[in-house]
Amino acid sequence: MKKYTLEAVVDGQTIKFSKKFDSRNSAINFMFNYYNKRYMFNIRVNDEYAISGDKHNIEYVCDYSNRFRINRLIIAE
Repeated sequence: MKKYTLEAVVDGQTIKFSKKFDSRNSAINFMFNYYNKRYMFNIRVNDEYAISGDKHNIEYVCDYSNRFRINRLIIAE
């Protein structure tokens, strides 16, 4: 089973979310909603890149103090 984890840097503070997501899109949408509800601003992704060339570990850069990383995990059933 594939699950996705989410970790973010919000205003320079690292946040690890314990929630696991069924898709990369749901993790991205969660993060956009998090920024919008908690900080009342719409965030925009300026760049994205694979960490160490791993296409399953992507960091989305919004600005200097806001970014988030989504990593795919394979969980044995």
